Amino acid sequence: MIKHKRCLSVLIAATTLALPVAASASLGGVSDSARIDAQRMAARSHSLIAASGSVSVHTMVLANGGTIRQYVNAVGAIYAITWQGPGKPDLARLLGPHFATFQADNASQRRRLFRAPPRVMRSDLVVQTGGHPGGFWGLAYLPQQAPAGFNPNAL
Repeated sequence: MIKHKRCLSVLIAATTLALPVAASASLGGVSDSARIDAQRMAARSHSLIAASGSVSVHTMVLANGGTIRQYVNAVGAIYAITWQGPGKPDLARLLGPHFATFQADNASQRRRLFRAPPRVMRSDLVVQTGGHPGGFWGLAYLPQQAPAGFNPNAL
């Protein structure tokens, strides 16, 4: 009986851990679940725009009027995300597994003393944020997953 309970606990834990990954279109994830993210973020609308043959853009307009764009490469992976609006979006959801890096790189006391906006500048992850109450913006991208000729300034 104890063996069955332990197996059941392991199965439930594994299923619980797998669900957020499968159902979240976060940075580096697949874009197939972008509609689910739109529902979870209470987006008023969601659209897909094919920017070119190798890139597409999912746009979500949030209930507060903010906008989130997810840039998808030719293999269906989200290589960049931008946001702007009156409130900060759920960065843990948007950045997915990269959120831990974002937090770790911005945990220093010095950054808080100078009130510098949170950012990450690594070879495998770039995150820039800014703004003020009522007007926040940010972008995040994975340079190694971006298509050839990618220009972050064009985001």
